[in-house]
Amino acid sequence: MKTAIIAIALGLALGIAKLCIKTKLFDGWAYNNTFSCPNCGARFNVKWYQLIYKSYTVAIYNAARLRCPICHQKDMCSVVYDER
Repeated sequence: MKTAIIAIALGLALGIAKLCIKTKLFDGWAYNNTFSCPNCGARFNVKWYQLIYKSYTVAIYNAARLRCPICHQKDMCSVVYDER
């Protein structure tokens, strides 16, 4: 019984992952942004998996609670828009 439930859950997870890849869910604009640390002012990019649950805060507030790779402080880092 447990193996059947695990097999169904695994199948659903793989199906959802395949759907996300097919629809390019992780290629959204939130994953291609540069963030700025409010403590040290460093600019850095993040990996897509760091923003899975934070893409809504980026969409609404243009900021996300991230750990800076330079000063290692966890704070609300804002999105930096390049002037092109």
